[in-house]
Amino acid sequence: MQQLTIFDFLENEGHEQHEGFFFTGGAMYAKVSRDKVKAIPVELGDGILYPGDFVQQLGEKARTSFKMQKGYYLRYCGMYDRALLFSVNDFVSDYYYAFYYIDRNTLLICSNAGAKDIRIEKLVKEPGGGQVCLNIEERN
Repeated sequence: MQQLTIFDFLENEGHEQHEGFFFTGGAMYAKVSRDKVKAIPVELGDGILYPGDFVQQLGEKARTSFKMQKGYYLRYCGMYDRALLFSVNDFVSDYYYAFYYIDRNTLLICSNAGAKDIRIEKLVKEPGGGQVCLNIEERN
């Protein structure tokens, strides 16, 4: 899969949206068709993250963590290649936050400025988030 910048992605000739990873502002994103996302659990830190689980933050230390703004949560959707894909809250689309899975304690965000590691020792899920997600997906 080709790495794209947000500008390459948005200024694509013919305005066709191609699958790929792109980045901006310290985050990495992916556009992947939902039918290509493998809805499988993944070992992360001291726990297991299941599709539909919500987290507010990945990692504990400021330099090696990724935290959502207040009121926003990452909802784990599954894997594509070696990337973990997350949507925001209950939003459903083919656009995801993407983190390369290195091992249960290490994720990676890549950009034109380099890479940032996310170190996870303790997985903290948001209570009840998975049930909300399942109810929404059952309606679709």
